[in-house]
Amino acid sequence: METLHVVLLDDHQVVLAGMKDFLDQIPGVCVDATFSTSVGLIEHVRKNKPDVIITDYNMPKDEVHNDGLKLIAYLLRTFPEVKILVLTMITNQMIVSALYDTGVTGVILKQDPLSEVLSALLAVRANTRYYPSSFQRDMLRAERETFLRERVNSLSPREYEVLRYYVAGESLSHIAEKLHRSAKTVSLQKNSAMRKLNAKSNQELIRFCVENHIFEI
Repeated sequence: METLHVVLLDDHQVVLAGMKDFLDQIPGVCVDATFSTSVGLIEHVRKNKPDVIITDYNMPKDEVHNDGLKLIAYLLRTFPEVKILVLTMITNQMIVSALYDTGVTGVILKQDPLSEVLSALLAVRANTRYYPSSFQRDMLRAERETFLRERVNSLSPREYEVLRYYVAGESLSHIAEKLHRSAKTVSLQKNSAMRKLNAKSNQELIRFCVENHIFEI
């Protein structure tokens, strides 16, 4: 197995030491150097290109490159053949997504276990991107919420009103009386809502709305 050469950048010496100790125990991985400033790292990489740079996102002590996205963009632009893994405490999906948009190979969250670093390096070996599991869960949750909103927003105001009463346990005849509509109209509106929400039965309709907190979205 070909050795994967790595350099580390973080302005916290404890983090650097801990990361180096962890990576030194992984067969096939060699930490060539560690740096606490971007200037030192850049000078080294110009002369000795590694396979991977693992860099902190936030470098407030770095007077030259203390803006995370600018530093990452500079590294990607200057060393396009080097894979970039970003180490960060930030979990904001917009910022993490922006990092992937710039072209990084992976984002490693500092609050995750160190084993995630190994997972990220395995992704580098496989020439694929690494996504932290917590980020994937958040993305899936956000996508599901968007999907639910779209389905609920497809309901007409009258369908939504009928459905709200129906899920609360009201009978169709009682809903019709309360809304001053015919029972046939209320039934048609309830059935239309079922189709839009892709519910196959009354039980499935009620369960879907309750489990997904439709009337709390």
